[in-house]
Amino acid sequence: MNRDLWDLPRNSSMKRESVITNTPFACLQIAAKELTLGKAKDKNFVFSPYSIQLALGLAANGAKGLTREEFLTFLNAETLDDLNPRNKDLIDYFNNGSNLSYISGIWVNQSSDLKPTFKQIAENIYEAKAESVDLQDEMKCKEVIDRVNEWGKEATNGLIKSFLPEDSLTPATIVVLANALYFKGRWLSKFNKPLTKENKFNLLNGRFIKVPFMTSYSDQYITTLEDSKILRLPLMNSASISMYIILPNKLDGLWPLLEKVASDPKFLERYVLKETGMVEVRRFGVPKFKITYDFVANEVLKALGLREAFSKQAGFDEIVLDSNNLKISTVRHKSHIEVNEEEIEAAAVTEIDFEEECSEYIPQVDFWADHPFMFMVRDDMRGVVLFMGHI
Repeated sequence: MNRDLWDLPRNSSMKRESVITNTPFACLQIAAKELTLGKAKDKNFVFSPYSIQLALGLAANGAKGLTREEFLTFLNAETLDDLNPRNKDLIDYFNNGSNLSYISGIWVNQSSDLKPTFKQIAENIYEAKAESVDLQDEMKCKEVIDRVNEWGKEATNGLIKSFLPEDSLTPATIVVLANALYFKGRWLSKFNKPLTKENKFNLLNGRFIKVPFMTSYSDQYITTLEDSKILRLPLMNSASISMYIILPNKLDGLWPLLEKVASDPKFLERYVLKETGMVEVRRFGVPKFKITYDFVANEVLKALGLREAFSKQAGFDEIVLDSNNLKISTVRHKSHIEVNEEEIEAAAVTEIDFEEECSEYIPQVDFWADHPFMFMVRDDMRGVVLFMGHI
């Protein structure tokens, strides 16, 4: 694709490592910020760094000037000419028999049209299909919300039944970008289902609850660190995707662990992949769990440097024709994960909606893992974190 469709190289003195390695680290920072700014500290938490990475990557193609600079810095890329082929490579890689399905869509207010260059990149790089929709009044907006929610439900095999709340789109909405992931994998070594029974899980507030614990008599991939242990659970039919459970040694060690992961861009490469082989376990137990978590990421992303995108000065001049006043209204994310004796099943949706700054719309009123731990589903070949969270 022609270079001047995107941009020229930035200052060569600003050295960055590959998006493949470090984009997941930027998204680990999203997790840390959501813990401090959002509601995740008091709840079980899961999100998809990979889904957010691709959504922001597509949005970056609509930006110019300082807004684009902030996107590229956040995504750890020199130029769009660097970012887009790498994201395309990841999409193709996971589409090629990895048990991970990806779909992307764009819904455009019928009052506007996508710029040909943006549409070309969206279709060819991010596999996003564009659709013109009617957002002229509240009733029409609700119809579009229902349609997009149904799209997400189908794309996630029913795990995420809705992600756009009522009244989330208005006649001021010009463009909606979204992607959806669905993943299902069976354990290479299943847990022994007849041995599953309730045990105590310690909470951070000093209390405990009873939850079903899974176990098996098989040797396990466990790495022992100074302050934690890391369990790797490989999956069938996927040589490089595994689930990792990082269990702090202390019952209340989750927050220091999360701070450590979020402050060290090389943590995954330095520790998660530092495997010593299979070991015999004496007492082995992992809780079954099912989590759904959703959040609006605006404040988190602003805190991490994406400020211009939400401001009146946002430079999203490259998305639609005849409009130079677009800004991001909302970035939403919703994820779901289920872990049982036989398999892991997970899904995620990320949605970004843009509105015109000049539009004025007044809406009508109407291991023995018995204490908190963090987890992630990661492709070790490409260093991409697909899902991450904590219990």
